[in-house]
Amino acid sequence: MGYQLPAMLTNRFFLLFLILVVSLSCEDDEEGSSLTYPSVYHKSGIEPVGKLRVFALTGEITQNSIVSRYNQYDTSYFNSYAEYVGNNKGVMDTVYFLNGQSAVLNHEYKDLDYLLTLEKNSHVLTEKVAAGKCCTYGEVVTRSLLYKMASIKPDILSEYINSSVGGNYYFAYTGRQKFIFKESNRQLVAPLIFYNLHSMNFESGYVNNFIDPEFYTTLEAGDTVALMEYQILYEK
Repeated sequence: MGYQLPAMLTNRFFLLFLILVVSLSCEDDEEGSSLTYPSVYHKSGIEPVGKLRVFALTGEITQNSIVSRYNQYDTSYFNSYAEYVGNNKGVMDTVYFLNGQSAVLNHEYKDLDYLLTLEKNSHVLTEKVAAGKCCTYGEVVTRSLLYKMASIKPDILSEYINSSVGGNYYFAYTGRQKFIFKESNRQLVAPLIFYNLHSMNFESGYVNNFIDPEFYTTLEAGDTVALMEYQILYEK
């Protein structure tokens, strides 16, 4: 047999429990986000997040003897590339959070309006108006490594051949691009992935996103991807 509290005590305990839950929820909200509206954040630098990682069709390669083959060249290349992006005012330079639904981002030296949503604990800016984007080589964007590597995908409305020279195809798409921000230790940052695809056709680039944990399953046999994660730092 169990023991049941009298109704009066039960109600009192329930009221105390409810107050405690509400109090803790408010504390979590305050600690979970430091964004206020309206607010302006300016790019102040860039830093690496973790070390070089290497992937093949079978998954992440962790053997030091193999990783070290890529470590010297790729790490040096990524660091130089990241420094350029961090100092380039044309790349995600300033973000204006107007309210909980709207933001303005200065990118490629232009201020554009974006919808602001919360997705996967990140502040996601989505273009309000679909536009043409260029380009990926050899494959439409939805079959490209750049697309498959990103955890949060852009909205793709259509894809088409942008140009063809000597059998080399470049593809573009119409859609809404997304920019990803998050808070790390109460500082606004933008996650970046720099990558090199070591294949018959070498490919290199970066994407503002988180890594899709299953992206390597789409690699071709014999292909290897070396990557490093960085984050752009922002200050008010």
